[in-house]
Amino acid sequence: MLVVTRHSKDRISFPQVGITIHFIRVHSGNVKIGIDAPRDIAIVRDEIDSSETAASLIRRQFLRLPRDIRHGIRNELHQISIGLHLYRELLQAGQTQEAEEAFSAMQSCLQRLDENQVFQRTPKPTSGSGNVLLVEDIANEREMLADFLRLHGYGVDTFANGIEVLNYLKVNSPPKVILVDMKMPECDGPTTVRQIRSDARIGATHIFALSGTSPKENGLESGVKGIDRWFPKPVNPQGLINAIEAINTKPLRRSTQN
Repeated sequence: MLVVTRHSKDRISFPQVGITIHFIRVHSGNVKIGIDAPRDIAIVRDEIDSSETAASLIRRQFLRLPRDIRHGIRNELHQISIGLHLYRELLQAGQTQEAEEAFSAMQSCLQRLDENQVFQRTPKPTSGSGNVLLVEDIANEREMLADFLRLHGYGVDTFANGIEVLNYLKVNSPPKVILVDMKMPECDGPTTVRQIRSDARIGATHIFALSGTSPKENGLESGVKGIDRWFPKPVNPQGLINAIEAINTKPLRRSTQN
């Protein structure tokens, strides 16, 4: 502890951290001081509740980080949140292998945060906006999965139903992958898949189904005339990433339609 005797208008500086304390007025046991400090240095008064102060400081410090770093931290925490829910539900369903993969993904996120990798991360190169199309009517589920995919370097366009994605495909280049939920209003998954497969221009696109139902229940074929992969809900995000990456390492297939 540094103990000093100061008078009014004196000051003490800490040049290594950029802090200067100004003794504005010293009188009858009371001291009025001013403190100059960098924006990233927190100044806390003892009479303020410590728990509320800590939370407030964390929020303020977080908001001072560059936007891309804040986004990276949020994505890591979001991925951990998804992983925890997936891990619990996969264990309850007896799918231990998938649960272990989800747990491993969470450990990777925690390790990146612990090692501060998020602060120097640069986005992976993408093949352009919309190289994955996600069709899901539940907004929260749609945006969470889209964020997960973007975190792994994929450009993602999202749609709330089949009509939206079909209209998009009429005027845009087909992507490598389309992720489609089966139970949707207005234009459901099976109808959407059949419409897409009827267009020879989109024959090279892979379609993954995301659903709690089965292919048989929806009357869809497998392969180039229907669904390439079927991912039962709750979806294992890492398994989905692996499947997309496997496609990206292969040459585009040709349509079987005449």
